[in-house]
Amino acid sequence: MRALLGTLLIFGAICTFLLLLGTGIGFLLHWLMPSVDFGIGVLIGVITIGFTSQLFARISSMPLDDPLDDATFAEPFTPQRITYLIDPEPRPRRRRRKQT
Repeated sequence: MRALLGTLLIFGAICTFLLLLGTGIGFLLHWLMPSVDFGIGVLIGVITIGFTSQLFARISSMPLDDPLDDATFAEPFTPQRITYLIDPEPRPRRRRRKQT
């Protein structure tokens, strides 16, 4: 029960932070462009911050392997045969003979 409460507390803090940041962006959008309603500005801000935080989390969780330590780079590169799949050219259409 204690772990669930801690998880919910952390989740609530993150959501509150994102909502406050989105509200700030919404207020800034409304202040710069009065034609944007404050509610829509908050919605734009929250969605933008959510996508940005997800992108940052995905980028920061990528492994940082040193490519020079990999054994495949020690061997010389031998190019392999590459096969390109290309559709054949279409056949020319048959012309209809004029019927007189």
